[in-house]
Amino acid sequence: MVVQGGPLLAAGVLSIVLARTIGPSGNGRFALLVTLTGIAAMVVSLGLTAGITYEVSRRRWSVRQAFRTTYLAALVLGLVGFLGGLGVFVLTHDTVFGGIRTLLAVLALSCLPPVLAYQFADAIVLARERYESYAGLELSHSTTLLVIGARLAIPFGLTGAVIGLPAAGVVGALVGALLLAREASRETVSEGRDPLPQALRFGLQSWGANLLQQINYRFDVLILGGFASARDVGVYSVALTLTSVAWVLPQALQTVLFPRVASLDESTLIGEVSAQESDAALAKAVRHGVLLTLPAGLSIGLLLLVAVPLLYGDKFHDTTELGFLLLPGVLLVGVGKILSSAIAGRGYPRYSLYVGMFTVPLTLALYFALIPPYGAWGAAIGSSVSYGFTALLTLAFFRRVTRIGLHEGFVPRREDVADYRTAALLARDRFLD
Repeated sequence: MVVQGGPLLAAGVLSIVLARTIGPSGNGRFALLVTLTGIAAMVVSLGLTAGITYEVSRRRWSVRQAFRTTYLAALVLGLVGFLGGLGVFVLTHDTVFGGIRTLLAVLALSCLPPVLAYQFADAIVLARERYESYAGLELSHSTTLLVIGARLAIPFGLTGAVIGLPAAGVVGALVGALLLAREASRETVSEGRDPLPQALRFGLQSWGANLLQQINYRFDVLILGGFASARDVGVYSVALTLTSVAWVLPQALQTVLFPRVASLDESTLIGEVSAQESDAALAKAVRHGVLLTLPAGLSIGLLLLVAVPLLYGDKFHDTTELGFLLLPGVLLVGVGKILSSAIAGRGYPRYSLYVGMFTVPLTLALYFALIPPYGAWGAAIGSSVSYGFTALLTLAFFRRVTRIGLHEGFVPRREDVADYRTAALLARDRFLD
């Protein structure tokens, strides 16, 4: 949970610093640049993170071989993403990215090669179920963004915040290289034929789905930037950042679930565990995801009502209402993310692609119908509806892939609640020791 919250904490602190230094407009311009780099990274990654995790977790790809291959791929793909992202910025500079200097876009996009390397390292250590290494890698990236970006934002404003993006990427890539070198020295998987083509083939299925999902998760900011002021984008981006906290708990579960489901599925195929045992473990994980929506929703409500006026000030008063419009869809899609991870772990990433193909037309129709006349309010309503529709479609495909019933998978049980009590006692004992 701490690991998943690191990037959100960094983004949240940066948004507060920018809010107090250059106001909503600065937040809006930073959000647009982060969105541009995020989409560029997603486009050029070709879904390799999912493919890497899948192949390494099934013990088909050694860490040493995956390390060499993926870091080279990160360099090549990152340079392609830099050029492509810069081209998009230049073409839309007078509309979506109005008021943002080209130098800032160059700085932001320069983070792509190291960020891709860091993401690929993340996928490898996660596939090996080295959760402490994964936590260290994630926190190294988010901490660097927080320390450098926020520190430089105070004297240099938006430019200082943007410098934090490539700095965090470089630190993440270096820490990832150290962790992978250590992991490679102690592994027993022998090197064979490079499974990059298989990883790419698997990843492309989820890549298409993730690419389409970015229309749900990121295009609202870009379209709003084309029809509204940077101030409106800034106010809306804070609502997105705060409501995204609701995904911390589900994403923490999703992160460990994908390689675990893939490993269990492989064990089922070779007869180490039964199909019923595999389904029972997955159903329990999904119930925990449903159970976590309650504290997530309460936490977001508290943040919107208390943190916005206290930390951001009167200029962001609309953020609270926008956040509550986003919240129902955010909570639903949090559960949907867990289901999507389970579907991919069972070897059916193409179903996530189908979800994206169904939701994109609705999402675009909502954005272009609601954002031009209603601005940020239209973006919030359209996003929430799109999130909810995505979750429902993902549920339909989850039922198709598994034999898990609705009651078994989505109604929390007494023993599920007891798991948290047990975990709390173990944590207390470990802390006292």
